[in-house]
Amino acid sequence: STKKCSTMVEGVISMSLKFKRRLVAYLVAVAFGVIRLKHHKTGVNPLLARFREDTVNAAGSKHRRNQNSSEFSQNSNGDESSLEVRLREKLLHGYQSFHRDDKKKRGDFCSILPEPTPTTLSLWSRHIPQILEATRVPGDGGFQFHDFYASLLHILTPDRMQRAVKTLPLDWTPVHKSFQILYHRWKAVQSQLDEYRETFQLALDDPIDPQVMSDIQKDPDLPPKLSILVMGGSVTMGVVGDWNPVGKFPQSAAWPVLFSNFVTNLFGNLDLIQVHVLAIGGTNTESGTTLWDYSIVPKDVPYPPDILINAYSTNDVHVNSMNDAKARNKTLEESLIELGQNFIRQVMTPKKQCGHSPPLLLFVDDYLGNEQNEILATMVSSQKMNLLSGYYGTASISYADAVRDVVYGDSKEWFFSSDWYYKGGNYGRQIHPHLGMHTSMAWIVTFYLINLATTYCSLPKLPGKERYHAGMARYGPGKEDYNFRISHGMPQLRDAGKPLKGRPSQKPRGLPPLLTKDLSLENVTEAWLEDSNANADLWKAQEECAADGHQINETHSITNPCIFAWVGSINEGMTKPDHLMKQMAPVIMSHDGWSAADDNRKLGWVPTGGLGSKFTLGWNDISQPVKAVNFMVMKSYGEKWANSTLEVKIWSGDDSVGEEIIHGFHDKHTSETYNIKIPLHGEGLKKGSELRISHELIAGNTFKILGMAVCDH
Repeated sequence: STKKCSTMVEGVISMSLKFKRRLVAYLVAVAFGVIRLKHHKTGVNPLLARFREDTVNAAGSKHRRNQNSSEFSQNSNGDESSLEVRLREKLLHGYQSFHRDDKKKRGDFCSILPEPTPTTLSLWSRHIPQILEATRVPGDGGFQFHDFYASLLHILTPDRMQRAVKTLPLDWTPVHKSFQILYHRWKAVQSQLDEYRETFQLALDDPIDPQVMSDIQKDPDLPPKLSILVMGGSVTMGVVGDWNPVGKFPQSAAWPVLFSNFVTNLFGNLDLIQVHVLAIGGTNTESGTTLWDYSIVPKDVPYPPDILINAYSTNDVHVNSMNDAKARNKTLEESLIELGQNFIRQVMTPKKQCGHSPPLLLFVDDYLGNEQNEILATMVSSQKMNLLSGYYGTASISYADAVRDVVYGDSKEWFFSSDWYYKGGNYGRQIHPHLGMHTSMAWIVTFYLINLATTYCSLPKLPGKERYHAGMARYGPGKEDYNFRISHGMPQLRDAGKPLKGRPSQKPRGLPPLLTKDLSLENVTEAWLEDSNANADLWKAQEECAADGHQINETHSITNPCIFAWVGSINEGMTKPDHLMKQMAPVIMSHDGWSAADDNRKLGWVPTGGLGSKFTLGWNDISQPVKAVNFMVMKSYGEKWANSTLEVKIWSGDDSVGEEIIHGFHDKHTSETYNIKIPLHGEGLKKGSELRISHELIAGNTFKILGMAVCDH
């Protein structure tokens, strides 16, 4: 009746402002039909399931702030909080619908993320419980290491994770490629999971039997996993990485292993990535350059991989690197820059015209000491990485910068650094960090990759599946085209036909010129043009390759540049003496006193007969040209290694085409790996030539060859 209605209106007028707002929210909720909505997960992937919830919460909070209704949220009880969540979901529906058609058209990695793309910090902060649980390794059924991981997370706060992000790639093309690989595999697996649920009438949030999940992901017809290759030394291998204050660690503690386990767990047991490790004790970036140059990688590694991680920072500042620099009359800083940019240029330059595109290159700085004792000296590696990443536009992470103040605040801690006082409480050399560092590294690398995803998906959209970024170019005659295009989402020029003075010219293709003391602001452009023109065929765009009748093929392998190559302990198929004997047998013409041996986790070829031991390798008809013979040898100290000297002679028929005297001893109290390259005389040997390589121990009692490569350059 009119009287009752009047009474109700008077009652509403007399209500408190807080209650009025709650009533309005309730009525709106009823009107939109959200009161009876139930919350369902969006899929088996817990992280992706919560992405949208995070966005809902963030958008809802922004909506309330815009309505000046903070009092409502601050005073809500449990039921009203649930109501608010449902209301926010409904209010956001229109925004999400606006992007739904675009997402269906794109069909790329970014289409599985919400709009707007959340920040990595917000994602990480909202998923700390899931991060903790995903860190648990197989064999830790009772979660014995729960409090250890929780303690690390309390210290390694999300803002510290952000500090570890140093540089982003200039060219996001390999990032787009990597995320598309992830997306295609994820989509294929989800399709099979959906088919399984439909067959057995399972709801989206019903658990899938682990064996079923495993069988689905072993399907050989599935798209490939994202291939990640980590190159490093003994730190990457996880030497003493299992040291911890809790107890025996149930598996390998090397951070690449923990990283692989963590990513799989975090993304709902979806097997999306394949982490390969090429770690050899005592090797540095110089060794890594040689291994990459000659394609000496484990046989199961796609070459090139999708992502390549350089984790040599600790060995790059090793005492042998310092002494090598002195021997070449260079400072350690100068030597590190030389080694670093040689590696970058080797990896980032295409192997051949219209061949494989380079991988996403990521540098990792994990060095805190104590190869050097002075703080400034310990930071040389980080400075080098920042300098080169800035100049060449590569990605980089600094674990050291994330925790440096924690370590310096208590140099006796060993959660994040090495235990420098493990020798009876006395300070001593220990460059290998322990479980806390390896766990933190697994988190930081994951954080960085998620940061790449959220950053890339926040870039302006292009009509296809790519995003507009600084590395994208439509090529003019040998140069990148800076011309503005409306499709990039950038503002349109009012007078595009009238270029403004001082506008940058199109930059040359390829890598910037070699960074030297003589490179100046006056000659850098000319030097870049000269380099670009000299290697123009390598930097052709896909469109140009197609026009020339070529097509970039990312699936087939690059032709192996070596007729013979091996490195001890490079993978599971090269860890035992029998493995190496099998590798050497087909090419040994004669041997007297040499055999395979494995000591201190370093497999190699050694003279068991002492002084005068000999062996000869031979090929009657080489299958491709040969221009160099390369060795990785160990140099050591002490009476056993005194005067250790190997003589190498290279022949083709009766002609000597190369020789070298290699010493296996030095005056440093460490055992280290050195790279020796013997270039053949003249132009080397042509395909079909005869080749013999003789070796003789001419001084000392022992020697150790850790690897060999007979190659075409």
